[in-house]
Amino acid sequence: MIVVVIAVVAALIVIAVIIVVARRRRPADGVATFRRQIDALSPEARRPVVDRVHALEEDDERGERRA
Repeated sequence: MIVVVIAVVAALIVIAVIIVVARRRRPADGVATFRRQIDALSPEARRPVVDRVHALEEDDERGERRA
């Protein structure tokens, strides 16, 4: 009887560890990944991307649609 209890407790511990590990291995958020990549660039290298983002924001404020 005690062997069964130990086996059940061990199984629950293994399941809990698997759940914790699975939650940590979630793929990175696309926006967060993009920001990390942009932050790694020099200001001169990131300028074209920043300009495009600002242009898109201005288009959205004016209500223009993108193709």
